[in-house]
Amino acid sequence: MKKALILLLALVLIAFPVNAKTVKIKAVAVKSGEKPEGAVIDITVTVTKGKGKVFVSTSPYTEIDMQGSAQLSALTACDLLGLDFTKYNFYYEIEADAPIVGGPSAGGVMTIATICALKNLTPRKDVFMTGMIYPDGYIGPVGGIPYKLEAAAKSGAKIFLIPEGQSVVYVTKTVEERKGPFIFIRQVTEPVNVVELGKKLGVKVVEVETVEQALWYYTGYTISKPQLKLNLAKYSDILKILAMKMENETLALKKVVGDVKEADELIERAKKHLEEGYYYTATSEFFQAKIILRKEYYSKTLKSEEDLEDAFKNVESEIEELKDYLKKVEDRVGVESFQIVGAGEERVAWAEMYLKNAEESGNWYSAVEYLSLAKERVESAKVWLSLLQTIEEDVPLNKEELKKRSEFYMRIAQSLIVYANSIGGYGNLIDRAEQSLQIAQNLYNDGFYSGAEIACMDSMVEAGLAVELIAPSGVFEDILKSKLERAEKTAETSIAEIEQAVTPILPVAYFEFAKSYYKSYMNSNDVRDAIYALTYYKLSERLAKVMLLVSKAYEERQIIKSEIPPFTPSKYSKTSIERIEHIEVPGYSAISSAIAIGLLVYYKRKKSRR
Repeated sequence: MKKALILLLALVLIAFPVNAKTVKIKAVAVKSGEKPEGAVIDITVTVTKGKGKVFVSTSPYTEIDMQGSAQLSALTACDLLGLDFTKYNFYYEIEADAPIVGGPSAGGVMTIATICALKNLTPRKDVFMTGMIYPDGYIGPVGGIPYKLEAAAKSGAKIFLIPEGQSVVYVTKTVEERKGPFIFIRQVTEPVNVVELGKKLGVKVVEVETVEQALWYYTGYTISKPQLKLNLAKYSDILKILAMKMENETLALKKVVGDVKEADELIERAKKHLEEGYYYTATSEFFQAKIILRKEYYSKTLKSEEDLEDAFKNVESEIEELKDYLKKVEDRVGVESFQIVGAGEERVAWAEMYLKNAEESGNWYSAVEYLSLAKERVESAKVWLSLLQTIEEDVPLNKEELKKRSEFYMRIAQSLIVYANSIGGYGNLIDRAEQSLQIAQNLYNDGFYSGAEIACMDSMVEAGLAVELIAPSGVFEDILKSKLERAEKTAETSIAEIEQAVTPILPVAYFEFAKSYYKSYMNSNDVRDAIYALTYYKLSERLAKVMLLVSKAYEERQIIKSEIPPFTPSKYSKTSIERIEHIEVPGYSAISSAIAIGLLVYYKRKKSRR
């Protein structure tokens, strides 16, 4: 008996080391069944030193999105605190008295509990919250709020935090009416003012926009943020090299092909951006023009299947030559060259995929289109790799560590994709995220770990946006504007942090690209421009954070005690309309068409992105 107890104790110590930190918190959900009813669930979060593993135990069993919520909560908490996710293991135990509706509505609470465990904070027991977590730390919309509020009130809640814009929701109830011997059953949709309902129940209902705001209500603490500014002008010379090289190559091809209206328009736009100092934007537009010109060139010069086959072989040969070169470079990659080598590797991988599509298309027109994309991806990789000669000093990176980090990011990207699928995220973005993840896998298999990490960032941003763009129709554009403002600031801060140790060429390029679209959005109010800007702001931020981790230059954020909320209420206070039948994903009206069109155009541009 004594030996058994010793063995059990040893197993416990292995699972949870002595430095483990545990936090218990309550969340709310909707019970499964015909009649909607709220339920309180217990969540226990334990954080230990580890290797970036996330373990989830649920009782009773919940759907896969709870697994995704846990993974995302752990990653988001570390991002907000400036911690390296790969240095910890996270254990989530979710217990409920009855089966609950699957959904990500506990994501915000799980993130709060994770932050508390990492910072040794104790959350208040009389504060409850509902809201899914976005990768950028925003709190997203959920369903069943009135039922959850009632359950929280019964469990002693004094404050109930809900997502921004959801103080008024619509619920559908079943009503029975008796007329003589007959019973008539009908569905009635009614508005519910959650704030007023809270007053009747003795609970203060508060809208929160971000995890940081919710953290203050739970603990009285907020997360400190450095006030750093980014000077884009100092990178002008480097980014101008990319733009000028791409311009020269584009104009050289134009001399051979002649005038092509669509390409000429892009060239003129690129020249204008070049004059305005938007060098990477100009690079991208020259690149898009070059693809169109390349397609025209192939259409004029390839006269037979033999010609097409020879063109395939030529591009394939160029890809193989570049891969041979990159294998040598990857072996001696350093903190400065990581981003340039990774950018080159990623573009070569896309070229390889497009060439395969061309060969398998079975259609002359499609083959020429994919071949043009493959050829120009090769050329863009060469342009990026030409920047290696601008690096004067470099600190070598451990290849095995790069490999492990690539594996980790692929797991995270896969988890985000599963999560996005489980809650009905935007299909086009999810498809693109899966493509980017496949590119990362291909690069990893070839030993190109720098490129694999960068491709994973693409996948993570795309999968994250597939979720983040879910929003109540009444406040979608207001939330989008708020997200843009926040995304610009956080990207700028992240880049400014890393430039203390490394020259962040790739993050700065994407930041400038986002800035040009943001400017366009402010002039046109076109939601598509806003989506492009948001995408590249987030990508620049994510890449900057990766470089912080790779260079080991990151600093942990501090938490600050505050007696009053260190934030101002949102500028908008519109209400949303949400039907309980669609519990986790509010329906949209006309705005969904705008987003769909925006995403379609985005993919066409992204397919030909630098």
